Amino acid sequence: MTNLLNDDDILYLKSLIIEAGQVAHHHQNHDIIVEIKADHSPVTNVDKLVSEMIVEGLAKLTPNVLIISEEADLPDHGAACLWLVDPIDGTKSYIRGEDSYTVNIGLIENGIPVFGLIYRPSTKMLHYTDAHGKLKIEQDGVDITNEIIRKNKHILTAAVSSKAINELTKEFITQNNIEEIVHIPSSIKLCLVADGSVDLYPRFGETMEWDIAAGDALIRAAGGKIIDINTNEVMKYNKPGFLNKGFIAYGK
Repeated sequence: MTNLLNDDDILYLKSLIIEAGQVAHHHQNHDIIVEIKADHSPVTNVDKLVSEMIVEGLAKLTPNVLIISEEADLPDHGAACLWLVDPIDGTKSYIRGEDSYTVNIGLIENGIPVFGLIYRPSTKMLHYTDAHGKLKIEQDGVDITNEIIRKNKHILTAAVSSKAINELTKEFITQNNIEEIVHIPSSIKLCLVADGSVDLYPRFGETMEWDIAAGDALIRAAGGKIIDINTNEVMKYNKPGFLNKGFIAYGK
């Protein structure tokens, strides 16, 4: 486990992501300005505000660590150690006034996600890894880890995007006899895999590393993995262009 972060650092990061999430929550129905990026995806002024808050906070904590945020200019390549930030994951849901968006911060060392936080402002739910690499879950500051993690399961369950399931996903569900499907957007799906609420999250399509880095750290902390379907190996980070081309996330 990384020796970069101690208990005090974890407290700082928890405070940072919660503050950023509450700013996003406050602005959701007020003064949102939407722009369309070069990849035709939407971005709001709040995405940029939250990004700036998190980048500034991380720079104070670890001034020598590269910070890569979805809403900032990307470097030509990453470093051995870097932060990956998705200030609002689920921007489309956020714009529609829905509550299923998240704030994501992940720390990568030598291509491996070693620490992550995912905060859902609408429910004040925080999934994070502690300084010892253990998965922790809090709601409004109260530790609910032991209440959330599901232990006895009798059917195979999967999380998928709330939009229409593509043919590859349907085929995967059928072939693996998955009996229960949870439809939900954003990195909440990764949280559900980490805490055992679902067994699997298949993704047959492109994502960016900052979309899944924090969730991958959570899943690994809980004993699961994310497998790159193109290499059949554990997902690696700091790839050229920071692009993922498909994966299967599964829990312990």
